[in-house]
Amino acid sequence: MNRIFCDLSNCYTDIILVTKNLTMKLFFYLFIFSIIVLFVCCSSAQTSSSVENNYIPFSIGNKWFYNSHTSEVVGIDTIEGKKYFKLEYKNVDEKFPPFYYHQRVSNDTLYTLNFGQYSNIYFERVTAIFTLDSGDVAKIELPPNELSSRNEDKGLPTGREYLIKVINKTRETIELFTNIGGVDGNFTETYKRGIGLIKSKNDWGIVTELIDYSFNK
Repeated sequence: MNRIFCDLSNCYTDIILVTKNLTMKLFFYLFIFSIIVLFVCCSSAQTSSSVENNYIPFSIGNKWFYNSHTSEVVGIDTIEGKKYFKLEYKNVDEKFPPFYYHQRVSNDTLYTLNFGQYSNIYFERVTAIFTLDSGDVAKIELPPNELSSRNEDKGLPTGREYLIKVINKTRETIELFTNIGGVDGNFTETYKRGIGLIKSKNDWGIVTELIDYSFNK
């Protein structure tokens, strides 16, 4: 009788130990799962609302005032599987209606999504590479698309291959010269950390300069 009671007691003790071990493992896995979910949520929130970048502080509501126009981040669009910040471009004199364009930052590179008004085709180009140093030249070779193929057939510049050269780089600014070719194909742009584009000059000698800006905190 005592032996049977002892065996039952041992079995009960073993069951309690197993249950405790299972409970501890369950809490451990739940803790790990919670950390993963929190990390994913935080990453998604950052992607969907703002992109922290040294040179381009993209965030909905951020606005730049230039001598000729204003640019404001008004939303986020997913186009062809990529998330872009949607910017509204308004002329100062308001003689022309505003138009919209899209940009995104990936690692050290600023991309601009162009849209062919007559071809109804999206094509993305590299606008700036912020990790380049003074004197560096980056050769850009974009994949062919329907629009570039059309231009190539017509003997027109395709814009697929071009150069980006760093004219000058300091701790706070980077000045880039882009040579795409064709009409209005050459221009310089200067970006400042924490602010964005502060100055540009095109082939026609027209200079655009930043006057003020307003950022969400």
